[in-house]
Amino acid sequence: MGFTTDFIGHIDVAPSLNGEEIAYLTAFSQSRRCRRPGGPYDVPGNPMAETSEGFDDSYNWAADGQPGLWCNWVPCWEGCCLAFNGNEKFYSAVPWLRYLVTHFLRPGARASRSGDERFAGFTFDHHLDGMIVGCRRDDKELFAVTVSDNRIREKILRPADPRYVDRPPLPYEEAIDRQEDWRPARRRRRRAADVIPLSRGSR
Repeated sequence: MGFTTDFIGHIDVAPSLNGEEIAYLTAFSQSRRCRRPGGPYDVPGNPMAETSEGFDDSYNWAADGQPGLWCNWVPCWEGCCLAFNGNEKFYSAVPWLRYLVTHFLRPGARASRSGDERFAGFTFDHHLDGMIVGCRRDDKELFAVTVSDNRIREKILRPADPRYVDRPPLPYEEAIDRQEDWRPARRRRRRAADVIPLSRGSR
């Protein structure tokens, strides 16, 4: 079953991420962080099209040192911040944020010493500051994640209440879910509407 957490807010990144950093961190978040032959930093060429074919039991095990199978922190298009990508059931949000800072972003990050060519364009000079607030759907625990010059802290604002576990969703949760259910259908309609059939004579 698991649980979903709603997150709001973002973490500023200064200086902004460059194109190579944005591309890698986006692919990192889109790919299943399982044990890969290429090591924990490996990302597939097309994360959205990857399947379990070619994997053994390693497909269900997180890569060494990584907090879980999915990292849902992603950079914005401008590279000036990190934010939650909206996917449901994001576990280990704080450990994942620490992982990104420690391995890819801060001065002296671990990937800078890896000798891996995929990080040749990384600057490893970023400082993160900001706040994200999360609320668990199952027990309504409310917490804040604050980042100050790459130091990450988590504080419980309202403790978990087990009385909420079996209750129906709150109105704002239902509204979010309705939006998510509607969005793929809208995209499908838009793609269908955008297709322009080409006759043989129009080539």
